[in-house]
Amino acid sequence: MPVGDVIRRLGKQIVVLTVRNLVLDRWELFEQILFESLFFERLTIPRGENRELACGILADSLQKAKVKLSELHLRKSFDKAWELLAEERVQRVFYRTETSRVRFNAALGDSNPDEFYSEYWVPVAELFREDREGAKSINKALSWLLGTETPNRPVLVIDLSREQAHGLFWNEKIQSLVIKRLLDGLNQTAEYFYKEGQSLNALVVIDEAHRLAPRDIPREEDAARSVRGVLIDAARTTRKYGLGWLFISQTLSSLHEEILQQLRIFFFGFGLGLGQEFQSLRQLVGSSSPALDLYQLFRDPHSAFDVASRQYSFMTIGPVSPLSFSGTPLFINAFNTVKMFLNSNGLTDREK
Repeated sequence: MPVGDVIRRLGKQIVVLTVRNLVLDRWELFEQILFESLFFERLTIPRGENRELACGILADSLQKAKVKLSELHLRKSFDKAWELLAEERVQRVFYRTETSRVRFNAALGDSNPDEFYSEYWVPVAELFREDREGAKSINKALSWLLGTETPNRPVLVIDLSREQAHGLFWNEKIQSLVIKRLLDGLNQTAEYFYKEGQSLNALVVIDEAHRLAPRDIPREEDAARSVRGVLIDAARTTRKYGLGWLFISQTLSSLHEEILQQLRIFFFGFGLGLGQEFQSLRQLVGSSSPALDLYQLFRDPHSAFDVASRQYSFMTIGPVSPLSFSGTPLFINAFNTVKMFLNSNGLTDREK
């Protein structure tokens, strides 16, 4: 039984937003995504300061021309952008020398506007289109989720995988930009509730957390660094707002140490008993703890061919353990079948 069915049995509504129906809602994002696209590359502006300036002046000029962000996908919006790029005052912002402007104008004149619209403009502009089926802007999605007054708050799942981005311009850099926008929105909403004297009482679950908050990030990956920075700051500051964070990762050593230092409860499953992973575990539990010897006795659940005989063992530290006052880890075995879980939680006879 999928996890979603269990959540529904608990009476919670689930809404899944993918790249296809999550609407981006900031001009800053448009600038950043257009920079990543091939639009200006095909107009002889390589990556660098000039392209950054071109994206900025184009976005600013479109706003002054009363073009709406949600209407960028329309041909009239593209035609306006094409017209603006032909203006000398706009070109002077990103190309100061006449020689460069002449080269750019030649590329603009030789280009096919129809091809540019369909191949390079629409895949970017569609990300900001509000009339897509089932679409919600990031602001509206967060307002719907966090503004719900019922105590049984719904569950919002956001899937930003590349597989969902058919016909849209999407890559890991854009994924990072969108994740940062979501995290900023969550933090701002939590702070607003706090100032109003309310606790947000919400939990953010981050799967594959080692990809979003790794220890090491190449210097040139600014977007990934920004996401990690927001997560580190959130783990430090948002607890008082009633905004909790659950980080799920298959590795321990690759998670940023400041994230680990801020977490209060840990569940360690099988797989951290060797090498660098075990060294990271020793730092958290204590190098002389006899609990580590017991942890190393965990069996691989998948070594048993019979599903019913598989054993899913966990070592946990933190306030979840009645022994937390002494710093002693608690060891538990989780349910190994869905039926046992449902029966023990009284969910078998509930309606979905």
